[in-house]
Amino acid sequence: MDFGTPEHELALKRYIIAMLIQEAQADGEFSNIEKKYLNYAAREIGLSVVEVVTIRLNPTAYDLPPNTNENERMVVLYYLLFMLQSDKNSKKEEEIICHHVGFRLGFRRDLISDLINQMKDCIDKQLPPRDMLEVIKPYLN
Repeated sequence: MDFGTPEHELALKRYIIAMLIQEAQADGEFSNIEKKYLNYAAREIGLSVVEVVTIRLNPTAYDLPPNTNENERMVVLYYLLFMLQSDKNSKKEEEIICHHVGFRLGFRRDLISDLINQMKDCIDKQLPPRDMLEVIKPYLN
């Protein structure tokens, strides 16, 4: 992951993990599969296990860094959407978090709903990237 200054990049990485934790815990459960996805996401973006443990202690303490561009915001939404699918059991509370964060990121509510529905439709199978792009295309200028 390469997003701006090292400070901005670290803040964005921490925000992603914090949002994933909040989403996973929204239904009162934090399944082993969700924990595995959280660890996978952390490795993918380059955060250490120690960093994840620290964030888990207080996930509401992290906010989106200022001047976050559209690509960075889409990365956050991407990880949130795949957390929904991780345990093959998308719950309403988790979807509400995804909607809330997605809207705060500047995405239209109907786009977020369409993306969540696409994830739910593919809950038991791989989601080809082109399917996600087909959902996004109508919203592009």
